[in-house]
This record gives sequence, C-alpha cells and structure tokens, in this order.
Amino acid sequence: MKNHIEKVIVCAGLLFCSTVLASANTLVSFQVDMSTAGFDPATQTVSAHGSFNGWTTGVPLTNNPAGPNPYLWTGVADAATNGTVMEYKYVIDPGTYESIPKGNNRLATLPTTSGASLILPMVYFNDVPTAAISVDLTFQVDMAQQINIGAFTPGTSVVYPKGTFNSWGTYDGMTNDPTILRTNLNGLVSSNVYVGTYPVLGSPGQTMDYKFYIDTGGKYEDLAAGAVDPSDHNNRFFNLADAPAQSLPVVFFSDAPYSTAITNAVTFQVDMIVQIENGNFDPALHTVELRGNFNSWGTSQILCTNDPAAPDTNIYRAVVSIVDSANATEQYKFWSSSSIGWENMANNRTFQMTNAPAQALPVVYFNNVSINDVLQEDTVVTFSINMTNAVGTDSHSFDPSVGDTVYLNGVPNGFLSWDTSLPQLTNNPADSRIYTIEMLLPKGSPVVQNYKYSINGTDNEAAQGSNHNRVVRRAGTYALPLDVFGTPYAEPSFGPLAIGAVVTNSVPVSWLGRPGVHLQTAADLSGGKWQDLPGTDGATWTNVTMSTNGFVSVTNYPTGATQTFLRLIKR
Repeated sequence: MKNHIEKVIVCAGLLFCSTVLASANTLVSFQVDMSTAGFDPATQTVSAHGSFNGWTTGVPLTNNPAGPNPYLWTGVADAATNGTVMEYKYVIDPGTYESIPKGNNRLATLPTTSGASLILPMVYFNDVPTAAISVDLTFQVDMAQQINIGAFTPGTSVVYPKGTFNSWGTYDGMTNDPTILRTNLNGLVSSNVYVGTYPVLGSPGQTMDYKFYIDTGGKYEDLAAGAVDPSDHNNRFFNLADAPAQSLPVVFFSDAPYSTAITNAVTFQVDMIVQIENGNFDPALHTVELRGNFNSWGTSQILCTNDPAAPDTNIYRAVVSIVDSANATEQYKFWSSSSIGWENMANNRTFQMTNAPAQALPVVYFNNVSINDVLQEDTVVTFSINMTNAVGTDSHSFDPSVGDTVYLNGVPNGFLSWDTSLPQLTNNPADSRIYTIEMLLPKGSPVVQNYKYSINGTDNEAAQGSNHNRVVRRAGTYALPLDVFGTPYAEPSFGPLAIGAVVTNSVPVSWLGRPGVHLQTAADLSGGKWQDLPGTDGATWTNVTMSTNGFVSVTNYPTGATQTFLRLIKR
C-alpha cells in the first residue's frame, strides 16, 4: 500500500478557516480647510490617509486658488467594504499628521449600498476653526430593555450622554418623550425613548465620541466592536454639523432591543501562573478582580479567589449572577491589584448569555499569555543586524567612520526613551557592517520579542510602531537570525510542516518550532485520537537546522504500513 502523509496545522488545538467575501466600494470625497494650519501651498501638499487603504500612500488633495475658498483642499478615494466605520486623518506631506483634540482619528460610516458615494464634512486641519460653533445637539435612546432587566427604573434612574464634547462629565438627565412610539419584536408598542438636547461647542465636522450612561449602578453602554469607533473603546461617535441644530437617530441603550430577560450564574476562571512565575503577582499580597459591563467595570467589586486545596492553586474563580437578554453579549476583563493592573489585550473578553440557569466559562490565562509564551529560564539572546547601506527615516546615512553608532530598543521586555543610553551594538567581525549584542532575557520574558534598532539613539529605523518581531526558539542561549536595518521583520510563531519523500519506511519531517509546540500523529481524521509526541517539543528538541526564521526542527518519522497524519499543536 502506498503511504500517504497529510500535513495539518492546528493552532492551540483549533483549526481555522476563512471565507473571502466580495466587497462593495464607496467613492469617498475628502475636504479640509487649511486656512488655520500654518500651511504653505507653494512648498507643501496635503493628503488623506486612513483605514480605507491600510494607512499606506495617501490620497493627494488639490485646491482651487481661484475658487471661493482657495484654502479648501479636496480629493476622492475608492473606499472598500460598505457599511463599516472608516478611520482617516489629513496629513501635511511628507508626514505631519493632524493632532486633533479627540486624540484618535476622524470617523465616518460608509453607506451600505454598493457603488454609493459619500461626501465627508468639511473640517479644519487639526480641528482649529476660524471661529468655534455652537450646535444644539439632540440625543435619543430607547431604554426598553434596560427597564426590562432592572438596570433602569423610570422616575428614579437617570440616563444622559457622556462624551468628548463634555469631557465625559455629567449633563442634565434625558426625559421620556411619550410621543415617540416604538414597536418591539413581540409586536408590543411602547414609549420608552428618552431625549435630551444640549449645546455642543466645537469645530465644524469635528468627530466626537460618546456613550449613554445610567446613574443607577454607574452603567455605561457596552457596544460591539466594529459597529462604532474601532479605535477608542468602542464608543459611539458623531460628526458635528455646521448648523444651529443637529439630531442624532434613536438607538437602543447598548444596542440591545427588548427581549426576554434571563438569569445566569456564570463561573469566570483565570490562570495566574505566568504572572506568578515572572514575579508580577504574589498570591500572598495581591488580589484578582473580575470587571465587566455587569458590574460597571469595577463597582461593585467582584473578587476572584483560588482554592488552596485544589490540584491547581493558580486558578482564580468567581461566580456571578447576571440578568440580561438571551444571547446578549457580555464584556469583561480581569484586573490585578499588583503593578500589572488591567489585562492589556486590545479588546475586552466576551461571552454570550445562555438560556440556562448556569454556565462555566473556560479557564483563560491572564493577558492570554500561557506558560508556553514565556521563557522558562534566563536566556542569553544574540541580536544582530546588517547595517550595509543603512539609511534612517530622517535621511541620515549610517557611517561609522564619523562616529555613527547602533542601538537596540524594546529589549528586554519593553521600549525605553530613544537616546544614547540604550544598549549599544558592536560590529562583529571588526570593521564589518554586521553589528551584534547579547542580551539577558530573564525567566518569564516573552518568547516573542518586539524590538527596533536605531542610528545614534533616535527612532529612525522605520515608521513609528513598525518593529521587528522574532521568536526565541530555544531557552538558555539563542542567536536570532540576522536583521536588516530598515526592513522590520515578523517571524511566524511556529509553522508549516514540510514533508519529504518516503525513504526506507521513514519520512523526513521539518517544522518551525518553539517551546510549547510539538508534533501529533493520527491514523485517520474520522474522529480518532491524536497521539502526542512530547519529545518533539521545542523546549527539549535538539535536532534542528537554521533558517531565516531561526531554528527549524527536523526528524525522520516511521511511516509503518498504513497512512499517517501529522499536525502541529501549541500547548
């Protein structure tokens, strides 16, 4: 029988697939007034940058010197994926981005219709107008479901908007408008819409964030990612109209329409082992809290505790009774009283309410950093970079003959201020353009290192936030592959199986390994059990070759008389 080897890759035990959907396009018209920008049209140009093209090359804008407003610069872009929120900013080329009061980006919701057009509001660069405007802004929110689940009591509770327009402060409460009737999914007609009008001072077209807030329990809305401001805690947003008055559409509080209320006893579980081992958490001194939309992100406190008699004392748990809609999405994170504070993932954790009296969520690692994502011992890592023909983003050409030096930032475990106190590399061999440095990464350091080089101590290797990401694939001592200045490189964490031809009932197998990654085998894919080969784990495996991504694990696997399936798994 001919042997058959199938290559399977499974990340942390999960097989992912993706579907490519056809995207519709929107023609977006940009317009910005440069009259207050300190801008010289004779020597400078303006462009629009944003999520519509991955923040890459900007859309060039032009003005009409003979037009009614010679300071107005306009242009058109083809922005993909209708119905999404587009982020953008205006830029004085070659790279002076707006610094707008909101602190993030301008926002616009693209139309849902394929081939539609959108004219963005005219704004002033940096939101610095010739004169501020005052707009009577009307907010409207449907509180039906919050009344239903007991989060809002008419006549006692108060709801109002908080946002950048009032520094997230307190406004007068909104009042119920009985003339606004709404029909819910059950056909019931109600008048639970609350309305409030407030004077808002700002710049024409300025993007402002907000959320609705209930004073009872100090409850902010919880909004799903993607439907609102994607860059700022998933807040709602509006663009201030250049008009005396503006009315925002009616929305449901937390985007939750009226539905049947249910109660779940939910068990939350977090493993603190990594934080304990790297010295960030001391069980004798520190506590773990659960914070989410169900306790106003910390008020009242929900303490997680461990069981000293349990087989694993590093797991902290809390059981919380939550009342909400069936299938409602709840958001939460864990918080430590130690110096680490909040979990630092980009997005909140989420789960859906089940129509059952209780549910237990799976154990997660604090910060989603597992024991196999950190080094289990102190490790000396060699960083090396080729400085041949190196030129910084500041146009400075590297020349060691005039005293230019090379520095490393981001290691160990975090970026420091850019200056000449950073770790300095030396050329090795002497008089070459190859520079190296050995750095001690203490136990508990991330396996994936994020770092950047510098000429003379300034952030000039690549654009801000564009860094090298490489994997320490062996504990104790490890030399990272050679980097090239100005070419940030991101290694895959672990990767594809490569399988050669069968030779004498064995097959050569290679894979990009690391601690916590090993092979598994199975005779078929019809539900049979996978067999672990823990000896192939990168923590102990020594049979390797080198590649541009570091160590590649290699072995000859016996094929036997039947087909064999192989896959990689990360613990």
